[in-house]
Amino acid sequence: MTFKYILVTGYLAKCVNPSAHARAIQVGSDLTGAYDARSLCHKVVVGFEKSKGNLFGLSNEPFVNKPARHREHDGNNSQLRNKPVAKLLHKALELAQKATRDEVYLGLVHILRVGSEHAANEQHVTVTTQVNLAKVLKFIKQFLAETDGGARLVGVWGAFQALLSEVAKVKVYSPNASDFFGRTSGDVEVYRDGVLVSASECKQRPLNLDDVNHGIKKSLEKGVPEYLFVISAGVAEGQNAAIRKAILAHSKEVDLGLVDIWKQAGLLAAMLNPVRRAKFGDSVAELLREMRKFESANAAAELWNKITGPA
Repeated sequence: MTFKYILVTGYLAKCVNPSAHARAIQVGSDLTGAYDARSLCHKVVVGFEKSKGNLFGLSNEPFVNKPARHREHDGNNSQLRNKPVAKLLHKALELAQKATRDEVYLGLVHILRVGSEHAANEQHVTVTTQVNLAKVLKFIKQFLAETDGGARLVGVWGAFQALLSEVAKVKVYSPNASDFFGRTSGDVEVYRDGVLVSASECKQRPLNLDDVNHGIKKSLEKGVPEYLFVISAGVAEGQNAAIRKAILAHSKEVDLGLVDIWKQAGLLAAMLNPVRRAKFGDSVAELLREMRKFESANAAAELWNKITGPA
């Protein structure tokens, strides 16, 4: 999502001021023509998008995410996770650098048209009244075959939390942004009567000791009575004993638990009952939209409709 905002902002900057460097993100960049892309995006792009729909992700602060915390975009930056897309973005921005002003304008028009098509293609869950256990488990297995940076597991776990405790307020955060400036306790937070009663860290990669120690630290600092580590890819090789030791060492201070989604999904889905299970796909999709993970939200809706629809 952040790459989309970097792209449209870079092309907009070149349209307004041809001397601006399309790959610049911060004024402090060594690129000639560096400018404050975050300000341009926040003051112009964000407001424009809200008036048009979900063109790029409907983020209020797109440049606070990790890919935009660099002085300029570099497709070879080892800190960027999605390297194939990072390289494509680098190439697209360099095209703007070499293009005429009219060509850059046409590029911006094309970007906006693609965004408009994306907004028009939002998928929604078809209403169902009852869903059996096997269909929920099939959905979870197929949906978690991809990660989207771990957001898919957050959506699945958040849906379980929301549907199993309908009087609670469940908040979810993208795994790439949940710790930003320490404002959140985990990827999933559960509130009762405005009080934070549980937080969870979700990992679609092997859980390591640093993850656990960091989670415990947050739970103690924020006074969270329960902190769960939800995993789908097991624990890091050779760290199982150390992880369990760390959890046991703090078990008197906070309720700590390790939840393997593959071992617990059947029980959790059975606890929902057929009526609440029918809401599962829609809940996953809506929580992903809260995280601005619109592609995964559409994928969840499409897969759920396919699995629960008429044979």
